[in-house]
Amino acid sequence: MTGLISSMQHFSTGDGPGIRTTVFLKGCNLRCEWCHNPETISSKPVFMFYEHLCTNCGLCQEKCPQNAHRIIDNKHFFERKLCILCGTCIEHCQSGALKISGEETTLSAVMDYILEDIDFYSASNGGVTISGGEPLCQAEFTRAIAKECKNHNIHIIIDTAGNVNFSAFEKVIPYTDIFYFDLKGATEQDYRQKTGGSLNTVLKNMTRLAASGCSVVSRIPIIPGYSDSARYCAAMAEMLMKTGVRQVNILPFHRLGTSKYSALEKKYPYAECVPLSREKMEELLDVFLKYGLDVKIDG
Repeated sequence: MTGLISSMQHFSTGDGPGIRTTVFLKGCNLRCEWCHNPETISSKPVFMFYEHLCTNCGLCQEKCPQNAHRIIDNKHFFERKLCILCGTCIEHCQSGALKISGEETTLSAVMDYILEDIDFYSASNGGVTISGGEPLCQAEFTRAIAKECKNHNIHIIIDTAGNVNFSAFEKVIPYTDIFYFDLKGATEQDYRQKTGGSLNTVLKNMTRLAASGCSVVSRIPIIPGYSDSARYCAAMAEMLMKTGVRQVNILPFHRLGTSKYSALEKKYPYAECVPLSREKMEELLDVFLKYGLDVKIDG
């Protein structure tokens, strides 16, 4: 079995308890305006050019069979429309400026990577987090990874937006310890406008998982100018109370994905957005606490 992997990361610090390895799968059925992993959205491989890392050595220009790279007046120009994603230029780039996000990878290769750190998982109460993109867009491959990890007694978190048919969850429930649910709005209209998905679908899935005894943690990105008011957070808290989900992580907005948008030649709508202060995050934390939710600031 194979799946399309964007990347894999050892020693992830923000993807669950303990020392973890995060597997980022390609493909997402949402289009969140603040997405910090834009390279994972497409279900196909994408080429990334980090101009700020380029030393203009010229090796990519020399080796590219499509002449997609040109160095003119000590400046690197990349013709994306000419690129066939062969990876020849990446093999010769010594500065890390060139990358392809998206590689068809076998289950065996994924597990080899995961098992490199198996001793750290047990020592730290960590494990593996399967993320994306939307990992349940590749539900069969996600299931295969989770099942194989369980064969090695590795703790599994699936980080999902939940905007999928419940049948995708049924494939992975037996092998998942915790579902991280990214909650991105308080109304159907807002959710559709900001993500292109259905909040009703997400809430139904959360409710079914909680009712079936699954461990579910709602993770809420606090986006300046959108979800950063006490009133909006109260609306989300009221909504969560109806689902049966009681654990909540609120996630401070950050701009760490800005360079990825540049590498993809895409505009990032939140590039100039200022992250919220710790004091503001604590004010919003109090809103959720008033509803009796088990809430913390994560990140």
